Amino acid sequence: MVADTSYYDALGVPPTATQIEIKKAYRKLAITTHPDKNPGDETAHTRFQAIGEAYQVLSDDELRQRYDKFGKEDAVPGGGFEDPSEFFSMIFGGSAFVDLIGEISLMKDLTTTMDITMQQMEEDELAASAEEKLNIHEQETKTGAAPTEGATAEGATTEGTTATAAAAAAPQEPEKTPPRRYLGQQAIMDKSEEEARMEAAGLSPEEKELRKKEKKKGGLTKEQQDRLAAYELERKKAREERVNTLATKLVDKISVWTETDKSPDVTHAFEEKIRLEVENLKMESFGLEILHAIGATYVQKSTSFLKSQKFLGISGFFSRLKDKGTLAKETWTTISTAIDAQMTMEEMAKMEERGGEEWTDEKKAEYEKKVTGKILAAAWRGSKFEIQSVLRDVCDQVLGDKSIRLEKRVERAHALVLAGNIYAKAERDPEEEGDYMAFEQLMTEAMQKKGKEEKKKNKHKSKHEDIDEPPVA
Repeated sequence: MVADTSYYDALGVPPTATQIEIKKAYRKLAITTHPDKNPGDETAHTRFQAIGEAYQVLSDDELRQRYDKFGKEDAVPGGGFEDPSEFFSMIFGGSAFVDLIGEISLMKDLTTTMDITMQQMEEDELAASAEEKLNIHEQETKTGAAPTEGATAEGATTEGTTATAAAAAAPQEPEKTPPRRYLGQQAIMDKSEEEARMEAAGLSPEEKELRKKEKKKGGLTKEQQDRLAAYELERKKAREERVNTLATKLVDKISVWTETDKSPDVTHAFEEKIRLEVENLKMESFGLEILHAIGATYVQKSTSFLKSQKFLGISGFFSRLKDKGTLAKETWTTISTAIDAQMTMEEMAKMEERGGEEWTDEKKAEYEKKVTGKILAAAWRGSKFEIQSVLRDVCDQVLGDKSIRLEKRVERAHALVLAGNIYAKAERDPEEEGDYMAFEQLMTEAMQKKGKEEKKKNKHKSKHEDIDEPPVA
């Protein structure tokens, strides 16, 4: 008997439910109760929060035990309950995939880089403001210095004419190169003049500093370049540590097979262990996509290694060539998906600015959903690219370690083929087919619409080409 069943009731599972059953129930309810799926329903957000709270407790073994014994009051997470929107921050696999792919750094890298460069944009705005103040001050000075009375102007003109005539009559002396001391003095005078201009214009100390930076810089400031360089070194070190850790964990995982007699029974047990892992991981957010990416990389790298050991390495050469082609294709897909998301965002911004009767709340909601889906698609492509890039290095380390004899590395490659094929073929059962997380569904819908639009565009283009094509004589 459990002290309270309300969390189990919220997810529609019995108190005896396994972790996989709890996860499946949560995934189904996350779609049906998600506020985006229930426009106009004021209770949707409350219900969505309730199932999120129930899942946070029941998915944690320690919290679940406390809940079963004492009820809700004694089963509150240490940091309190997360908001469901924050709970979805670990969109791509969450902590479940850490031992296989490590922590995805894409968002952290983008955020840090953006913080540094955004500071430059803020400084540019302040520097532009300082420049504007200087220009306004100089304009006012010129206007104020101009004579206002006719007599004064006439006197000034007469004096100016006389002075010009005298200067023309005087013998011209050849120009002399100023001594070094004079050049130094001139630089100080120029500097003092610039300081005086900024003082007279009423620039603040911060604006003065930015004005000086603006005159020196060509792009980012040296300080920002140094910060970016330091972060790049930090990122490189973190990646090396990530690859080393994942390589060690991968060797431990496959040693269940490589360090045995590899009999059919042992092979079957090893494969069953991987399948059990897949059963759990496929229910994570973007779980299937990540498993397929891992499997494809394992199979590709291990078969390439095995082929390089045959036929004097000729097959391995063509296999590596294929790997490079796949990498180039993935790079292009990642870039094009990001561009597509950017274009959709710009299109929405233009429509919102234009407004009008056509820009209804329904139209806006439709575009917001479309933009979210395409942003998710771009984020997934970037994350997938990172995952596979890291795993290529991991496989290279596991299979290319010359301190390990070749026979053992060949065994490792065979183990990776076994595991990789299971990951690559992971799928949900027929009753789970519609069991997508809300974010996965948003991305899928956005990409399907993109495919239909491109197909329609290509069809329209070919139709026009057929019309324009002259008849063959």
